[in-house]
Amino acid sequence: MKIAIEIDINASPEEVFYWLGDPTRAMRWMTSVTRTEYIHEAPDMVGTTFREYVEEDGQGTELQGVVKEFVPNERMGFQLEGEHNKVETVFTLTETKEGTHLRQDINLHFKGITRLMSILFGAAFKKKIIGQSRREFATLKQLCEGGVSQ
Repeated sequence: MKIAIEIDINASPEEVFYWLGDPTRAMRWMTSVTRTEYIHEAPDMVGTTFREYVEEDGQGTELQGVVKEFVPNERMGFQLEGEHNKVETVFTLTETKEGTHLRQDINLHFKGITRLMSILFGAAFKKKIIGQSRREFATLKQLCEGGVSQ
């Protein structure tokens, strides 16, 4: 399942990336992420591995992640894999006259029984993911435009 979410933020790419590039800060706007732990930190971030805990509707799961791309203020991509799915996501920041255009491309692969359920309920899954992503981007926009730095 492929999904793309976009938003314009009236803040510089540096200010937006401040909230994207660090897992502790990202948890302020990514509502389902409850904890992130580094397993191995690579010097340029590419190859960094981490463990992320995600909780939705009272159900939690652990995902293993690896940073695939990391260009400060421009692009960040990673892969997450857990029991129910594998997710590849890339955030791309483009400087605009008003600030930053942020795009997130998500490629989601379901596993096991969830894969079967996605065949029947794929449209509903996609709608839920898009809704959550839009809410999270709205929170990110508020953080960036409000000048909140901590």
